[in-house]
Amino acid sequence: MRPSSGVERLQHAPIVMQKPKTTGVIDYQHSYVVDPSSTYDTEGLSDGIPLRVHRDQILEDLGCIRAQEDWRRYIAPEAGFLRGLLGPQYSVTSVLFPETKPERLEMLSYFNEFVALHDDIVEEAEQKVADEQNDEARDVCAEAAAGIAMKKERKRRGRQLMIAHVAEKMLALDRGPATTALQLWTEWFEKGSGRQNRNLFESLEDYLEYRVLDIGQMLTSGFIIFGMGLNISKEEMELLSSLCRPAWVAIGLTNDIFSYAKEKKAADIAGEGDHFCNAISVLMWKYSISAAQAEALLRAEIKKNVAQYVGVVRQTLPRTDLSKDVRAFVEAAQYMISGNVAWSKDTPRYNPTAKYNSRQVEWMAHGTPTRASEEKEGERPVETGSCQRAGLLVM
Repeated sequence: MRPSSGVERLQHAPIVMQKPKTTGVIDYQHSYVVDPSSTYDTEGLSDGIPLRVHRDQILEDLGCIRAQEDWRRYIAPEAGFLRGLLGPQYSVTSVLFPETKPERLEMLSYFNEFVALHDDIVEEAEQKVADEQNDEARDVCAEAAAGIAMKKERKRRGRQLMIAHVAEKMLALDRGPATTALQLWTEWFEKGSGRQNRNLFESLEDYLEYRVLDIGQMLTSGFIIFGMGLNISKEEMELLSSLCRPAWVAIGLTNDIFSYAKEKKAADIAGEGDHFCNAISVLMWKYSISAAQAEALLRAEIKKNVAQYVGVVRQTLPRTDLSKDVRAFVEAAQYMISGNVAWSKDTPRYNPTAKYNSRQVEWMAHGTPTRASEEKEGERPVETGSCQRAGLLVM
């Protein structure tokens, strides 16, 4: 039976109903604060930062599952089980970027899911193949950011189709922030996105220089800027690269801890051995220590950077020499830290025994609801159950 096209809000975990007191610049409208004492354990990796969750996580379910459907249709028809960015309780875009404007959440979630699936492929591919796939994605983002018309009659391949689908909608909705985001993602596909996965970093410092650029300045910044409709100049981005560095270090290292088992498996498949692009691996190689010892060192480093960033937020928000949008960016970036911890502990991507929630399973099995706007505009029809045929159901 097809799911209803009506969409209802998630039944959330216990929430703090009162609007929290804040001296910040964000007018919180789209998210709520989760009570950490009754729902999840931060493991001390986001102390001092509340967890916020978008009120319309259902839109992320739509975006992610539609991206999975399109990935199967356009890129990997015979793909096996694909564990992307959804979680049964916390999905990545909804908790890392909780104040995303609702009309932007589905398209950003679609793109974010594409990034995750693309990243999985380049992790295991030969470098030459991975570079070609990154080049293809980079060129579409660059074209869109430069305002070059993307003609519908032009023959596009899978990645080009999926990125162009999002880019065109972003530019039509809010051209300024969309252009900035697409420029940042162009840089990410050019310099990040697995381009240095085969580099043997010899120190944590060298690794972090790459990781901060990869996960921070070039990728997640675009989600904050477009999601919240912020106008950030190049000069301001340079300032933010300094202000937000502790947040990006914390996010990158937290991701490395929770993704280590998955990335170790990919490295084994690629024949890379024990020295691969992950902070745990870098420390193990440099100091001849175990994975558990390396993880303990990283947890201490994360806690240090989280404490630093809590101080950055406190000191930055009252500043009158910075634009409101710069201060809003600094305030918003803290939720990437708390959201990353909650999602990493919840998602089937890093937790093989975790199960998707009932709505996610239903849409994976029967297809996502068809929107009236798609029917009117003659956009692609939903292929019922394509995720199920890809083996994506977790019952």
